[in-house]
Amino acid sequence: MNKIFKRTAGSLLVLLVLGGTAGYLKLRSSGHPQIDGEMKLVGLTAPVKVLRDELGIPYIFASNTPDLLRAQGFVTAQNRLMQMELFRATWRGELSASLGAETLPSDIRMRVLGIHRNGERHAEKLSAESRAYFQYYVDGINAYIKSYPDEHPIELKAVGLVPQAWRVADLVALVHFVHYTHSTNFKAEVVAQKLIDHLGMEKAREIFPLTVNPDWKTPPAPPSTSTQATQLNLAWSDLNIAPETLNHQGLGSNNWAVGPSRSQSGKVMVANDPHLDNRILPGTWHPVGLFTPDIQAIGAALPGMPGIMVGRTRHVAFGVTNAYGDVQDLYVETLDPANKDNYMDGSKSVPFTVINESIRIKDKSAPGGFREQALKIRYTKRGPVITDHAGLGPTGDKLLVLRSTDAEVLKPQIGIEGMLTAASAKDFDKEVQKIDLMMFNFVFGDDQGAIAHRATGAVPIRSGADGGFPRLPPADGSDDWTGFIPKDQMPGMYNPERSWVGTANHDTRPENFPWYYTNYVSPNYRYTRIGQVLGTAKKMTVDDHWKLMHDNRNLQSDALRPALIAALENDAANKDLADILKKWDGNDDAEQAAPLVYQALYRQVVIATFSDELGEDVAKDMLSTWYFWQQRFDTLIANPDSIWFDDVRTKDRHETLADVIRKAAPLARAEIEAAQGKDSTQWRWGKAHTVRFVSPLRRNGAGQELLGGFSVERSGSGETVNRGVYDFQKPYESNFFASMQVIMDFGDKDKIEAAMAGGVNERHFQPHQNDMAKLWAQNQRRPWWFAPDKVEANAKNRQTLIP
Repeated sequence: MNKIFKRTAGSLLVLLVLGGTAGYLKLRSSGHPQIDGEMKLVGLTAPVKVLRDELGIPYIFASNTPDLLRAQGFVTAQNRLMQMELFRATWRGELSASLGAETLPSDIRMRVLGIHRNGERHAEKLSAESRAYFQYYVDGINAYIKSYPDEHPIELKAVGLVPQAWRVADLVALVHFVHYTHSTNFKAEVVAQKLIDHLGMEKAREIFPLTVNPDWKTPPAPPSTSTQATQLNLAWSDLNIAPETLNHQGLGSNNWAVGPSRSQSGKVMVANDPHLDNRILPGTWHPVGLFTPDIQAIGAALPGMPGIMVGRTRHVAFGVTNAYGDVQDLYVETLDPANKDNYMDGSKSVPFTVINESIRIKDKSAPGGFREQALKIRYTKRGPVITDHAGLGPTGDKLLVLRSTDAEVLKPQIGIEGMLTAASAKDFDKEVQKIDLMMFNFVFGDDQGAIAHRATGAVPIRSGADGGFPRLPPADGSDDWTGFIPKDQMPGMYNPERSWVGTANHDTRPENFPWYYTNYVSPNYRYTRIGQVLGTAKKMTVDDHWKLMHDNRNLQSDALRPALIAALENDAANKDLADILKKWDGNDDAEQAAPLVYQALYRQVVIATFSDELGEDVAKDMLSTWYFWQQRFDTLIANPDSIWFDDVRTKDRHETLADVIRKAAPLARAEIEAAQGKDSTQWRWGKAHTVRFVSPLRRNGAGQELLGGFSVERSGSGETVNRGVYDFQKPYESNFFASMQVIMDFGDKDKIEAAMAGGVNERHFQPHQNDMAKLWAQNQRRPWWFAPDKVEANAKNRQTLIP
């Protein structure tokens, strides 16, 4: 897709070069949305006022909720129509019709997963109330598309996407797409299977993910060994839904809330910084203010979803992180040896359900400029076959099938419909418990002083093995998903004595939680650090929460750094590395050399630890999935004589952690010197650890800056509250970071304070494409107005939508 975008960006740049000033002015004015005066929105029952502040944030004032949602759909389409159309083409598996064969793997993936089909089926099951809620928003999108074609983004036309009418099923499919982005467990299951294939179950379990909730007083017992595993000799290339990248860098977030006893205002304060790959401008979030006689809200929405997902209403403030509830299972199914069109369900031979589809592909060499590629999708009763070719396993009769709750849990509501009007934290808790398909950790508080946390999503209760690796179907043909964890017993807490709650993608299960919930969560470094600060805090201000969001203390380094120093301080060739680490305070600050030295050594040590047993390819797969191994590796460090540090290729000696470190040090040094030279006084973490914002039309090459792109050095790392995760195989540019930082104080009736790594408007050559990203890069925040009179006082543009 990147090459397609490059060509599109190239055409825009050529127009600038050839046309000079005239071309620039044409591009600046083409498709620029109207943000002052009157515009018609068919379907409104009364005029709607839209005010915009200096950042371009729209504040929508309507007489009633239906008109509010219509206007939100309209305004979102004004700002993000290209983004919305690209998202829709993605989850429908239709990118190739506009962008060519490069996007075919994505289209195949989406078709096999059935996100669009599941959205269609789910939309049909919505209650009248839920359908109306989404229909209002759809009506606003469609009114903009139909009534104002001349101001559609020029970029949309250049890419070749033609806006089509939206339906409720499209919005529901977006929820299913969010479910897919949250449900990364199947990737971890594939990694686990590869370990089983390579090591056998008993040995593989030694390095399976370790989940640790620091709030537990007693460590949980290790899971019992299962005999369900089978040998598959699985490779990523076997999967027809192989992920876009094999490197899961760490989708996540931080959120927390403090009670009145810990805030200077004497009111609840809520903070949230969702960690996403937000490098492509204008970013994921669309900030918006929503006002009716019954609703007063400011926050951020996902384009294509009504309401807000993060923000403050009249009574409740809330933020989200990914909870990683396990809602997917891979099943090892068996072909019928007598009939390859059937599979075995227990002792019965059952025909596959087959769906035949055709993917349209843009192709200049084909008649009419397009060609079609047939796609045959086979299903068992548990889900789609994702290894749809010659069978796996020693006898070639095995298939992998992906089972996922988004194909089965199709309730009459989505669960977001009541969030804007919840009157208290308890009411809000009841509302978000209705969410089935988005696995969030909501942290929230209210104007009455309550704070709470609740994990959402329909998480299956499983019989037999847990969901950590591919499972065998029950031999008797029964269903091993026996129900779902009761929503009011999902991980959560309400008004704890400590007067703070928080999540950081860690294991949030309460002690003695009776069900398997997940085996794939973040290491607890960030949550532990948040607790260290909040647990001792008194009279916190917005500045205090802002400081915590930018906290660079790397608690993981406390586990490995002493061993690094001890192993290298007497090594003449690498003593200087030990000296740098001795002086380090454990903060991953951009200006220091020590974080760079530490991260380089950390990578090389874990590579050396696992590559001998696993081989280079399997080790790469595991290490690219950060959450899979980090917490477990810390336990190995605590036992420096662990057999995992012994190199199995050297039969005549037993290596320890110190030996691995001494072997890793020259490699780490060579990597640093190749990038930053031999003079260690010139080494800096920030030189390597950057965030690079780019236009979707030009991610690399000349012209990035002209299209809004820029780079910035960043402190922090994957292990710090101030998050900056890098691709393990391509260090150290940050891919996942705080896409937004929001602090909400019920003691402040005028505003919330926020920063966002992006902008409001997707259009190039407009100030609001990247202005907020530039503030974010300087660690600056701005008010997002909550009080209507403050919105009026700070309005820079005034628009009226009329029936």
